[in-house]
Amino acid sequence: MPESGELRGEVAVVTGGAQGIGAAIVRALASAGADVAIVDIVEALPPGLDALAPGQRVRLWRCDITRPAEIEAVCGEIEAALAPVSILVNNVGGSGGTAVADIEKLSDQLWEQILAYNLGGMFRFSRRFVPGMKARKRGRIVNITSSLKDGVFGGAATVGARLPYITAKSGIVGFTKQLANDLGPFGVTVNAVSPGFTLPDENARITQRFRALSPEQQRELTASIPLGRPGAGDDIANAVLFLASPRSSYVTGEIIHVAGGA
Repeated sequence: MPESGELRGEVAVVTGGAQGIGAAIVRALASAGADVAIVDIVEALPPGLDALAPGQRVRLWRCDITRPAEIEAVCGEIEAALAPVSILVNNVGGSGGTAVADIEKLSDQLWEQILAYNLGGMFRFSRRFVPGMKARKRGRIVNITSSLKDGVFGGAATVGARLPYITAKSGIVGFTKQLANDLGPFGVTVNAVSPGFTLPDENARITQRFRALSPEQQRELTASIPLGRPGAGDDIANAVLFLASPRSSYVTGEIIHVAGGA
C-alpha cells in the first residue's frame, strides 16, 4: 500500500469512476492524497463516494464519452476547477447489455457502439491531456483492458457482445504500448491493468450477472482461478495505484495482469 499522501498535489481523472472497478480506483487514489475528477454518465455520486473527502477533493463530472464535444468541455472544466491533470485512468468500458455470441447476429450499431465506448473515450481523453503532460515532462496514463483480450472459448456468461468487447480490449493493449513509446521521451508513462474475473461490488452489472447464474455455472467461472476466488475492486485498484505513483517511474508500456493466476 502507498504511503499516506504519496499522491498529494496530483490531479487524477478516472473515467467510469462512479461505480464498480472505477469507484475502487477513485477510493485508492483519494486515499493516497490525489484530487480526483470522476467522469461518468450518472447524475450523482453513489453513497460512499459522495462523502469520500471534504470540499472539492473528489468531484463528479457528468459526460457521455461517446460524444467528443462533451469530452472536450468536461476536460476544460476539470482543469479550471482543480489543476492540470497528471494522472489519467481510462477505466470506462463494457460489453453492452445484450448477449451476442455469433458474429452473424451482431449488428453494425452494436459493434460500433462497443468499440466507441471502450476505445473512443480512451483515445480522446488521452489526446486532450497528453499535451499538458508533455509540456510538464511528467504524467501517468493507466488503461484498463481485460484478461479476455486474448479471446474465450465456449460461453462467457458475464459478457454481453463478446466479439466487439474482446476486439476493443485487445486494441487497448496496442494503444498502450505505442503511446508508451511515443511519450517516453517526455517522461510520461503509459501502462495498462488487465483484470481477470472480478466482482467489484454488489451493485456492479457483472456481479448481478454472476449472481443470476446457477451454482454450477458460478463454480465453472472460478474453477480455473488458481487463487480460488474472483477478484475484488481493491485488487485492481491497488495495481492502478502503483502505476499512478512515483514508485512506477521506470515502468512503461507494460500490461499488468491481475487475475489470481489465471
